[in-house]
Amino acid sequence: MKKLFTLLAILIAFTAVSASAQNPSPFSLYAGGAISMPQSPDGFKDGFKTGYHGSIGVGYKVMPNLQLVGKLEYHTFKVNFDNTPGMEEYSGGTNKMWMYGVDGRYQFSLPAAPVSPYVLGGLGFANIKQSEFEGPASLGLSVLNEMISESVTEMYWNIGAGVQLASGPAFSVFAQARYVSIATEGESAAFIPITLGLKFF
Repeated sequence: MKKLFTLLAILIAFTAVSASAQNPSPFSLYAGGAISMPQSPDGFKDGFKTGYHGSIGVGYKVMPNLQLVGKLEYHTFKVNFDNTPGMEEYSGGTNKMWMYGVDGRYQFSLPAAPVSPYVLGGLGFANIKQSEFEGPASLGLSVLNEMISESVTEMYWNIGAGVQLASGPAFSVFAQARYVSIATEGESAAFIPITLGLKFF
């Protein structure tokens, strides 16, 4: 998470310098986060609770209504021990994902309206790692930890939609939902992040 906050601080400083120069800039800064809901496969959907995420991104305007947004995200999902009888004394096993990607973000023009809807879609890479389980020393605990795979990096794609609300001369509030599919071995892992955030101009 330190990496994420360091990048965020650098990007905010960059945006502030651009704004102070009062020059029209093709760049925008995005920062947000909220919840991530597992969808598939069943082992992911039933085995993990609704998670949380944070994200930052830099957008570059390639057309009046179209931006390319490079982004960095961190998602975390805790194991749902409530759905696994006999594991009430265990903890850990958290699924952690770093995601790096690029989205195309198309914003619809609605003259005189404070709210602007948009759609997005893109792809990138997801690095997935699961932490070890913790609990009373036992053969079961050893087996669980031996089953945890090494960190893997796989491609992902996502599509989504959102709304942007102009809130000030230098920033807007946005809310969006996406469908994310990661090309994991066997059936793809999918989840839905719902993000609330700020867009700085």
